[in-house]
Amino acid sequence: MRWGRLTIAVALALGGRGALAFHEGGVAACEGCHSMHGDPDASKSGPNLLVASDPSSTCLQCHATTGPGTYQVYTSNVMSGIVPQQYTPGGDFAWLQRTFLWPNAKGTTETSPGERHGHSIVAQDYGLAADSVNLTSPGGSYPSDRLTCISCHDPHGRYRQLSDGSITSSGTPTFASGSYGGMDLKTPFPGFSVGTYRLLGGVGYLPKSAGAVQPFFSPPPVALAPWSYNRSERVTETRVAYGTGMSEWCQNCHANIHATSDPSQTFKHPVGASARLATGGEFSIYNNYIRTGVLTGAQATSYTSLVPYEEGLANRTVLAQHAVSDGTQTSGPTTGGENVMCLSCHRAHATGWDHALRWNMPQSGTITFGSSWPGVDAIGDARLPANAQGRLQAETRAAMYDRDPSIYSAYQKTLCNKCHAQD
Repeated sequence: MRWGRLTIAVALALGGRGALAFHEGGVAACEGCHSMHGDPDASKSGPNLLVASDPSSTCLQCHATTGPGTYQVYTSNVMSGIVPQQYTPGGDFAWLQRTFLWPNAKGTTETSPGERHGHSIVAQDYGLAADSVNLTSPGGSYPSDRLTCISCHDPHGRYRQLSDGSITSSGTPTFASGSYGGMDLKTPFPGFSVGTYRLLGGVGYLPKSAGAVQPFFSPPPVALAPWSYNRSERVTETRVAYGTGMSEWCQNCHANIHATSDPSQTFKHPVGASARLATGGEFSIYNNYIRTGVLTGAQATSYTSLVPYEEGLANRTVLAQHAVSDGTQTSGPTTGGENVMCLSCHRAHATGWDHALRWNMPQSGTITFGSSWPGVDAIGDARLPANAQGRLQAETRAAMYDRDPSIYSAYQKTLCNKCHAQD
């Protein structure tokens, strides 16, 4: 019996702050991921004495579940017909296993392949395989067949933020997670440090499993999440306070995706610190936009987690005040100094839509039909194949984080309009 796993299971079962006991922003208990003397069942052992076949499978031993979870990022029984049930800000990797098919007017079949729904991590023990189309990261050279959880998250938690705001991979001890807005965790005390947001790797990071690719050249972003974050957003939204540096960090693997010097990269939407919402007055549009045809909103209630933005600051004390899920922080951008980032449109893990988008933008310009979520089991326009796109209404609702369609217009257009209002 592995006593380390038993200890971890007890700690995680405590919920709330007890769930942080395993990582705590730094290196976790070694025996939780490695078996010091190997596993007698060789089929469950991986390289480097891992307790599973590969790094991602090792992570998912704790971060996968069959029902709604807390720190889980994968619904492990979706192949039996269960709708993905994890509502973390990053999304549910289970969408990678849901492929949707529907007929079009030409008599052929349209498709939304599972592997197109997000980062196709390799997790052999959970049936997750590499992307068969993109052999390397779009705009970069990271090999798809080596993409795992530890491609982004440092399993040993070496990167930390010091009290002066600098980020290093060594030095003062890490005393807390650094990912949450709690008063005792948001800011490192002098002589101590907190972990980086979600254990993201920093400058120089490169797991051995990646092979000969360029190490990370950008530091982790500054961001804080609320304590309760894997939850339905039907009543109140989960607000992650993104501060600065997210898009710049994504460029560690997607360096050329927006580069005008690379003719193969045609998507040029501005992102990052230079993409201020004030550039074209988008911050005013964001605050005024409520839904299709209704532009009478107010800054105090304009925020939506389906179109988040960076606040353009690294002050963790301020960010901590905004990182909530109880509905008390609903204000939108205030200065125009806020900026668009990669996660304004995408989720970091996977979604029910192509390209890990937060709503169905690539294959439909409309989100609701007759005040209903589209689905093959819907009625009226919402049931038409071109609108349902092979999904059940429950799958559409889950992809929209359990929201009720009544918050939108009867025929709600794409949420690109939250910043552009072209509907």
